[in-house]
Amino acid sequence: MTNQNKLSNHCSYPWQQMIIDLTGEVVPCCFWAGYGNTGKPLGNTNTNSIDEIWNGENYKDLRKRVFENDLDDHPCGNCMAYRWGNNTFPKFTWPGGFTHESGFCFYGQIDEKFEIAAKASGKKILLYEDDKPLKIPVGIFRRIGQAFGLVKAADNGNAVHEDIRKKGHGLFSVWKGWLYFSSSDNSDPMNNNRIYKLVCGDLVLELGGLVKNSKSGQNLLKAKREYNDGIVNIEAQPSMLSYISTSDCNIDCPACSQNMVRVLKVQHLKETTQNVLEKVPYLAQFIWHGGEPYLIKNFRSFVDDYKTEDNPNLSFGFTSNGVQITPKELEKLKKFPRINASISCDSFKRDTFDIIRAGASFDKVTKHIDNVMDIYSAPKRIFSVGMIVCKSNMSELAHNLQYTIDHNIPLNLSPVILYPASEHLAIFEDFDKQTKGWAEEIQKTKKILEKAKKENKVAIRRIDPTGMINEIEEIFEKAEIRYRETEELQVIIKDPFKRLRLCKNPTLIIYDIQNNPVAYRNLKSNQSDYILNIPVTHLDEDEHFSLQVLHNVMEPSGYVFIAKIYKHPSNGFYLIEQKNYTHVYTSKGFKITLGEFHPAKREKNIKWATYGDATPDGLNVTNIEDMHSIYREMYKDECEGITNQIEIIEED
Repeated sequence: MTNQNKLSNHCSYPWQQMIIDLTGEVVPCCFWAGYGNTGKPLGNTNTNSIDEIWNGENYKDLRKRVFENDLDDHPCGNCMAYRWGNNTFPKFTWPGGFTHESGFCFYGQIDEKFEIAAKASGKKILLYEDDKPLKIPVGIFRRIGQAFGLVKAADNGNAVHEDIRKKGHGLFSVWKGWLYFSSSDNSDPMNNNRIYKLVCGDLVLELGGLVKNSKSGQNLLKAKREYNDGIVNIEAQPSMLSYISTSDCNIDCPACSQNMVRVLKVQHLKETTQNVLEKVPYLAQFIWHGGEPYLIKNFRSFVDDYKTEDNPNLSFGFTSNGVQITPKELEKLKKFPRINASISCDSFKRDTFDIIRAGASFDKVTKHIDNVMDIYSAPKRIFSVGMIVCKSNMSELAHNLQYTIDHNIPLNLSPVILYPASEHLAIFEDFDKQTKGWAEEIQKTKKILEKAKKENKVAIRRIDPTGMINEIEEIFEKAEIRYRETEELQVIIKDPFKRLRLCKNPTLIIYDIQNNPVAYRNLKSNQSDYILNIPVTHLDEDEHFSLQVLHNVMEPSGYVFIAKIYKHPSNGFYLIEQKNYTHVYTSKGFKITLGEFHPAKREKNIKWATYGDATPDGLNVTNIEDMHSIYREMYKDECEGITNQIEIIEED
């Protein structure tokens, strides 16, 4: 019998997951160093092997901190996955049909085809353990009927679920497309060698499905034991691996975070992709990212050559821009035991789509999304749409959610809160002007979501975006409070050689000492006088800021001017003169005169494509700051100009 406290509730990622970035940096999850979090890499494949990193000191310390819940001042203490998951840490990922919820309760999504057929039959649903039906109280039959619409709902089933969590012993419930259950003796059904199946008349749905006599099956069993026991130095291989293997892309999204690394030809070591593929037989989940993965020769070969018996437990995933997922390619994916893939689509309005997803075809991508949804069959074939939420599409939040509900599309929302400043949801030129209607849009979105949940809409059952929408609302509300009190800083831009008009998205921007954007203004060729609105919460005593002019706000290292400025608590801003290091104060602002710099010229992304292959002139990165330095050196003329000057603006 299993001790209830041994069924772990801490995050599983430190015992399961490794994400390898294009720079070779390794992190345990996408929330570790993204979405405003500040986690440092746990290793780098350009200097150490996957095995060395997996049981290195950084991973071992992470496992110890997570298991002991020692998360103060730690990246995991600011976990957005926890908030998005409605205050639940990521569960142990298992290729079966269920996972641990809490207490003695396990839960899993019921196959949608079985659910539809069971609802149509009007018959009772039984849960079998091996060949014996589990005995359940009569009251639960009522709730099973409620879940499939066979009887009127009396409540939401939570009372029954609490009995399953605390008492167990074979109690189960079917609720809104999900099965909640316990084993007959409260043992762990993920590891007790029993077969569980739902039976409704002649319909039979077998749960689980872990092929244990395989490398991945044995590795998962070992990983689960080590996760439950909080083992720090583990024997199991990673069972979840996400690999960003290239920045190659066939479209030209202006705000893509990979724009700069393409120019630099950032690549992995030649052997890294092969080392990753050697781990595939041990994995429960393998996610292969680009760029655009369908441009990668090794990716296409992997899909073409994969045989189900290579890893019968594998869930294969990727994120694509959707242009190349043709019916022929979609057919190939059916041989994978499980698919969990995402298509990026940042608006379901053509005009906005054409701006954010430049170079993609709205009609082609939306048609391909319809195609993948036609073969959607959770939990084995899962597709979703990934959508960034930024200034350009924030006013369409309700429309985009309604579109996905109407088309049964599960939606993941990712707020832009780091890069670029011009799309950042918490940094504004003019807060009132730029956020006009946002509060109403958020409330409209929440009403649409509430209605869809009451009507048990398919899209919301597939992915519930409640936590994501709440996060977007919180970002907006915090920004609203922050911008109630701002300080104006005047900046005059003199461009005697008329170079700014040749730049793409020239921008005046202030970064804090942590290199986070604080304020910005888009620059116009016919304007010279600008006001930066800086929230006073950013203006600590003697705070150091970086004042920059960027040739393109989408390439934050591409500055044509840079200067350090400081904020004094009473005397306003000041410069430090370079010759005698004396403070030069201004209560108004600064005048910048730009030299005759050379504006950046950028080819289309396909120009840089190597189709995933390492090349002799590729750049292997071991430090992100080095990458920025190399960029600035590569484009020295455009970054530094010739005779840039900065002066204070004197009082009238």
